[in-house]
Amino acid sequence: MANPDAAPRVLCIGTADTKLEEIRFLAESVRSNLINFSSTTSTDKVQVTVVDVSTHQNEIDSVGDFVFVPRKDILSCYFGSMEQARPLPEDRGKAVGIMSKALEHYLKKAHEDHVLAGAIGIGGSGGTSIISSAFQSLPIGMPKIIVSTVASGQTGPYVGTSDLILFPSVVDVCGINSVSRVVLSNAGAAFAGMVIGRLQASTDSSSSNENFTVGLTMFGVTTPCVNAVKDKLVKEGYETLVFHATGTGGRAMEDLVRGGFIQLAQGVGSTFDWAYSTWNQECVLVSLNGTFFEIRNYQGVLDITTTEVADYVVGGVMACDSSRFDAMIEKKIPLVVSVGALDMVNFGAKSSLPSHLLQRNIHVHNEQVSLVRTTVDENKKFAGFIANKLNKASSKVCVCLPQKGISALDAPGKPFYDTEATSTLINVLQKLIQTNEDRQVKVYPYHINDPEFSNALVDSFLEIRKMHSKDADPHKITAPPSQDLHEESISKPSLLGNETVFYSLSDFPDARPETLQRTRSIIQHLKDQINKGRPIIGAGAGTGISAKFEEVGGVDLIIIYNSGRFRMAGRGSLAGLLPFADANAVVVDMANEVLPVVKDVPVLAGVCGTDPFRRMDSFLKQLELIGFVGVQNFPTVGLIDGNFRQNLEETGMGYGLEIQMISKAHKMGLLTTPYAFNQDEAFGMAKAGADIIVAHMGLTTSGSIGAKTSVTIEDSVVRVQAIADAARSINPEVIVLCHGGPISGPKEAEFVLKRTKGVHGFYGASSMERLPVEQAITSTVQQYKSIRIK
Repeated sequence: MANPDAAPRVLCIGTADTKLEEIRFLAESVRSNLINFSSTTSTDKVQVTVVDVSTHQNEIDSVGDFVFVPRKDILSCYFGSMEQARPLPEDRGKAVGIMSKALEHYLKKAHEDHVLAGAIGIGGSGGTSIISSAFQSLPIGMPKIIVSTVASGQTGPYVGTSDLILFPSVVDVCGINSVSRVVLSNAGAAFAGMVIGRLQASTDSSSSNENFTVGLTMFGVTTPCVNAVKDKLVKEGYETLVFHATGTGGRAMEDLVRGGFIQLAQGVGSTFDWAYSTWNQECVLVSLNGTFFEIRNYQGVLDITTTEVADYVVGGVMACDSSRFDAMIEKKIPLVVSVGALDMVNFGAKSSLPSHLLQRNIHVHNEQVSLVRTTVDENKKFAGFIANKLNKASSKVCVCLPQKGISALDAPGKPFYDTEATSTLINVLQKLIQTNEDRQVKVYPYHINDPEFSNALVDSFLEIRKMHSKDADPHKITAPPSQDLHEESISKPSLLGNETVFYSLSDFPDARPETLQRTRSIIQHLKDQINKGRPIIGAGAGTGISAKFEEVGGVDLIIIYNSGRFRMAGRGSLAGLLPFADANAVVVDMANEVLPVVKDVPVLAGVCGTDPFRRMDSFLKQLELIGFVGVQNFPTVGLIDGNFRQNLEETGMGYGLEIQMISKAHKMGLLTTPYAFNQDEAFGMAKAGADIIVAHMGLTTSGSIGAKTSVTIEDSVVRVQAIADAARSINPEVIVLCHGGPISGPKEAEFVLKRTKGVHGFYGASSMERLPVEQAITSTVQQYKSIRIK
């Protein structure tokens, strides 16, 4: 709520050095609409202030008759004072980052001073990047709009988990014309309406709701249960907030609770006025798709529908992240948990399903939504995830489990009715959850949508709520920690033992959602193969026909890099390490030959991470756009030893750059399968987030142009095991493959795999295409030459 001693202020933000005309027009639209909308109300006059966030050195002194905040004032918020402010770096990316942080500090100060009534911005891709990151820091309910050229397509990075509205500019932000005039006028009117509506709501004291509030999670297939619970709680005097368990909202809730103290001050229908404040009364957290934020008089959560866990583990489109349940546990609020809709994983249209799921039990919910029935093994993983979280709780928790079915589709005669899968989920949860006086597990002989089960849920909640009230001291509620909490490691469960290790989305700060989902799906598929006792086989491809028939043969991964072109041209693979061509350019060129002929198998790019003439971030994004799903470090200095290798390391061209490249790719959500030649390199790559470590034994022997010098096959067993052990000491879930040296064929690969532990397959390059071609062509020609003519 605005400070009564200061007029509320709205900010119109943009890069005035390039968008001055457009900013002025937008500010005029906002001001005129604010006057029109507030003329018949008692709302105080709202001041419109123009803020310049230009990253160039051109200084703008004013914008018409508006109150104006120059860029130097914004930067002083970042550097501490105008005297300490330094020129922005020439690197545009760095300059944008600093300006965005400076704007975030400025907005935070304006909000804390209780004068900020809303913010609207305008920009192209650069301006939107500056403004959107800062706008995400504003609380839910604070009006925030950006008129942007990128307000379509992949908007997740701009919106995050906030309620920021992106308003399509339709045309580029470049002058006022017949189209931009209409768009900016509409945006100004919409923003002004939001501001006035919010200010009016904040003065309506009659709308305040003092009822105790409980959060519920719901899906369509658990609606009868949640509706019955809601009705019973209302009769008990509670207000219920029901949240649709679709994944995205959960992360929004978690951001809010981790961002500070968030209290529900006023409410009108579904419109809330949020304010930061200190706690002076009991509070609890609301569940929105699995995460929670604090609301005054909030008394607990009935997390009935935990389906996002299934999407998270299997790779669906409505996934939570690894912080699921953390907010409730950290804030020690009364919690009832059930397993609603864990029988299904959500995907888009059926045509979008990953190929490895097409043989599963699929239910087409509508043209846009397809559901996949979860398996026995997957339900074990769900139970492991939930138990691992709830076992950390030190407050009142009750887990209620329905034996007869966990969704409307999991019932006799319905498409997802699977007594084995559901009973596995129930039984494993009972086994894994460590019960005590405060942590209970109750099993009921009902279906989740039976009235008897909804009664049991409410009774359990009221019981632990009563116990919590006796234990709680509402005057001793403290602030949540200011830093984000990350999942460091999970010793139990483990994917390779039919269980799962989980990562936080914060581990992938540069990832596109669809990229991350695809990578998780690929890894899950590979680990399913491992669990069935099948080796993971990767193959290098130097030509389109190699890749095409590697896929026909059932290969799991295909990697293309510059040495493939050399070896399939009859030259040794080490030609890829010599200055015969631009290695990274060769891979981009080879993509045109290989990618169109590969239908389903993931294709990765061999990247020269030591390339001094490429900005690796940009190059990795280029590879992603081309269609590569991941990367491998090749050419690699790991194949070089002696003084030359030492000199490379000493002059900044060493293996460390390859580790950095893998780390960048991992943060982008790409699949990463680096070569490691020793234990130290395996340590480094595992720490960088590598999904698959390939233990490299040197240049492949055998064939006409194969190496003659290598370690023995027996020594390879020892070295591969040492590399695998080193990698697993950092990440127990990493997949390890063997490659190279004397491991030149199926028999040699089998020899190593049978004598090592935790090595999951083989990656072949020369052994997968050069040697078979040499042998096949030689044999075929010899057969022709053996023909006798008269």
